[in-house]
Amino acid sequence: MKKIILLLLPLSFWLPYLSYAQNLRGKIQSDKIIVCSHRAAMSPETPENSLYSMKRSKSAGLDMQEIDLAESKDGVLYLLHDKTLDRTTESIGLISDKHSEELDKIRLRGLEEPLPRFEHALEFAKENRIFLMLDIKEAPLEKVISMVDQFGMLDQVMVLTFSSERAEEALGLQKRFLLSVLITQEEDLDFYLCKTNDPYHLIAYINQNASTSLFQKTRDLGLPIVTDVMGKIDQEAQYPENQSYTKFVALRKPNILVSDYPLLLRSALEN
Repeated sequence: MKKIILLLLPLSFWLPYLSYAQNLRGKIQSDKIIVCSHRAAMSPETPENSLYSMKRSKSAGLDMQEIDLAESKDGVLYLLHDKTLDRTTESIGLISDKHSEELDKIRLRGLEEPLPRFEHALEFAKENRIFLMLDIKEAPLEKVISMVDQFGMLDQVMVLTFSSERAEEALGLQKRFLLSVLITQEEDLDFYLCKTNDPYHLIAYINQNASTSLFQKTRDLGLPIVTDVMGKIDQEAQYPENQSYTKFVALRKPNILVSDYPLLLRSALEN
């Protein structure tokens, strides 16, 4: 109960964020749902985790993009979803087996663009005021946050965690950033609220298939919500007059919504 009171009462805490739209926390507090492009791409047919896609998404007015991180053998961070290079580049093998000198020469499949370094993505995002959702996977969390901090972007990113161990590691860092914690049941809410004295940097990631009551309980506690519509919902939305997006949102009321078809989603939410 103490945690719930702490979370719900101090509205004054949010006032600086509400007046500062360039801050991700402040943007989340607006009534408008933030549409986030999955792997920074405009569609599954667009090259993922690339500067090309980041630029296209930005040009289309998508100012939040999800990207995946992986680490080379010599500790350099790159944008890559898979453990191997096979699917999205012109090379093969584990990224963790290759040095950055070799990786910098590898081209993305279908593009002349090299495999992008994380620092280059941060540079582009900072210059263009793009909010980043970071799926850090197995990359060293402290190294990722240190790089984000060096670019002065701690208020511009959200870090995804999908295990309590990873979330607790993030909560143990001194630097503060928006942290997504996976909520699969009501007990998870109490678990994470009891793990921190500063609940205002938490955001709940709830699976799209979770019960609407879990979404409601999370909202009642004052935690912002991120979820996604990838898969069936995205596919159903391809048909004219289909209302899969609007029906999904009406029942769950998320703050951030990740999609493989972000432009289609944005259009549906605006109409």
